[in-house]
Amino acid sequence: MSTDRPPGAPARFDVRTVVYLRRGTNPPDLPEDESTALHHAHLAHLADLANRGIIVANGPLLDKSDETIRGMSIWSVDPVEARRLAEQDPAVRAGRFRVDVARWAVASGRIAFPEHAGPVGSEVAFEDL
Repeated sequence: MSTDRPPGAPARFDVRTVVYLRRGTNPPDLPEDESTALHHAHLAHLADLANRGIIVANGPLLDKSDETIRGMSIWSVDPVEARRLAEQDPAVRAGRFRVDVARWAVASGRIAFPEHAGPVGSEVAFEDL
């Protein structure tokens, strides 16, 4: 990337870890009771991570142009740890979902997580993107 910052471009960026849940490539065809139990286990996994301060925001995505994307989460840990923990999700282990992980740079201070006590991600200069 060029080190010349264009007028109006932010000087600093907050870098967050984002996890996307996508529909599995070959999701299991489960009876309704097993499907419900798997969904409840998935939600319990996410709630546990949120209660521990690892997930700071999450939820399903609506009106998607890519129907394989099911949900998105912003995590307080680095991408390697986020992937490791996301892959422990019972619905991921069962093949219902698969995980995509990325780092997301957003202008510093644009998004806050007031209910989260610890740091969320890192900060970098425009020139370091």
